[in-house]
Amino acid sequence: MSSKIYVLDGALLECNQGFTPAKLLVTQNQKVKIQGKFKATDMDVQVPATFGQCKLKPTSGGYLPCIPGLQKWSKTSKKSTLGSSKKWLFDDSECMCATGGKVTITDPTQLNLAGSVQEEFMDIAMTIPGAMMGNDKAPKVVQTYWMDESQTKRTNKIEYGQQATIFVRTQNVDAGETIKVNVKEKDGNKIDGSKNTITFSGTVNGDGTAQLEALQTDKDWNKK
Repeated sequence: MSSKIYVLDGALLECNQGFTPAKLLVTQNQKVKIQGKFKATDMDVQVPATFGQCKLKPTSGGYLPCIPGLQKWSKTSKKSTLGSSKKWLFDDSECMCATGGKVTITDPTQLNLAGSVQEEFMDIAMTIPGAMMGNDKAPKVVQTYWMDESQTKRTNKIEYGQQATIFVRTQNVDAGETIKVNVKEKDGNKIDGSKNTITFSGTVNGDGTAQLEALQTDKDWNKK
């Protein structure tokens, strides 16, 4: 089973020849859902809102509007599904526009459920009425990720002197509740030179997300 993240309806796309992000509309799969959204396939090429203007169409008065012409996606699931003709998209899938731009996925919209086994079960559970996991109403954290200092993109590392902020997505947690996340340093290192674990906390918003305290590293904690 794949450990990659699937792309769902409403995924955010970026074209290197466009000016604005656009959302993918899933039309080629109306059967299989994850987390309540249809999974995208390599045949899904509709971007109703477009990428704004097209850098490949300059005029004396500026750039002409984008008219998306997405081609079939690559870097998809290896096995065909849905009638042996379509393949699932992953977060690193990409495609070309007929005009010449390269389209990539910046937000697949699938929550990272921490493990392909759980994710595959969720995939199945969504299609079976009364499946155990589909009825699970317990409060839980379904995704955690770090944002860089400007909070414009996700990151998995920061330089000394920079800040990073941890975000979480929750399910079945009431807005206004305080949530805490324990973070451990890898390879037995100490987070601040003395602690194995540091706790971050924040308040859950109405959409189930929470922004926790920012972390700043002014020096190498483990350097002697």
